[in-house]
Amino acid sequence: MRSHLRSERVKLPRVHRLMKSGKLYKWHRVTRKPLPADVPEDDPTFIAAWTAEEAAKPSPRTRGAPGSISAAWVALKRTTHFGNFSAGYRAQIVRHGDAICAAYGDAPVAGLRKRHIEHDLSQLAPHAATKRLKTWRLICAHANSDATVGLSKPKAPKAVSHAPWEADEIAAYRRRWPIGSAARLAFEMLYWTAARTSDAVRLGPSFVGSDGLLTYRQQKTKNPAHVPWSSALPDWAAEWAADRDLLHQSLPPGGVFTFLEVAGRQRSCKGLSNRITRSAETAGIYGKTAHGLRATRLTLIAEAGGSTQAIMSWGGHVTLSEAELYTKKADRRRVLLGTERKQNPVNLPEKAVNS
Repeated sequence: MRSHLRSERVKLPRVHRLMKSGKLYKWHRVTRKPLPADVPEDDPTFIAAWTAEEAAKPSPRTRGAPGSISAAWVALKRTTHFGNFSAGYRAQIVRHGDAICAAYGDAPVAGLRKRHIEHDLSQLAPHAATKRLKTWRLICAHANSDATVGLSKPKAPKAVSHAPWEADEIAAYRRRWPIGSAARLAFEMLYWTAARTSDAVRLGPSFVGSDGLLTYRQQKTKNPAHVPWSSALPDWAAEWAADRDLLHQSLPPGGVFTFLEVAGRQRSCKGLSNRITRSAETAGIYGKTAHGLRATRLTLIAEAGGSTQAIMSWGGHVTLSEAELYTKKADRRRVLLGTERKQNPVNLPEKAVNS
């Protein structure tokens, strides 16, 4: 039986597996009904039994009995506090909240203990477990439960930073993807605006004011960002006019609601991120991301002599400390490159870049 369990290549969700005294037991996590343990999980007999229990499991979106985890979850989603979360963060919490209710929704909140949540987190990878813990804390706080007190987020590998793009990488991308291609438009939009993908997909002509600034409120921080769109450039950014011209040449003709829309529909932020990564790899550029373009522009502001306030305005930062990360990096580069550093060749006119 042990070898049979190890050899199974298909493992269906919401199946609890337990080896006891050399015998394998399986049952559905939600309905608690036994499942065939003597056949693999891709066997028609097992699939039929599992499908029947899936159909019988309660919907995670039901109200739930009073005092249950499901009831607390439904009540939490109706609060102003929950509604004030950004759309992206709210979607993340909903995904984990629904998963919690699918597995434990009928359980009473009063019976919830720290060990129960630890068990739930132990089944997830570190990053997913951290997000799940945030959801548990929200539910427990709303239901006045102290089950999450003393729990710390799981240790996860250090996140890989989004490194700025180098000048030769930017030139290589532009050579591979000419103006008129979707890959080029996505690149120029992110490179010039320094917007996160969650914001870039929303931007359109309506965000450009009569002053020539592209102004938007960020999804993540709710803080405004201001990008020179058609206005005069600051003195320290005067040599970036070529970059901005390349963006304007890449924009779709005619009326659109969002600059990056596809077939009249707003592009997803995940799709935009994947587009940049795949297009970069096609151009022979590896390890560089859409968010790395944000880091590139903000670093260039610091290197060009832009103030910390300029970085905060363009990048929409909330605190000085966030913006100062770029000025510190720029100061280190100036030590090596000299204070009279000439304009980076990434800003060459289109003909030169594509030659």
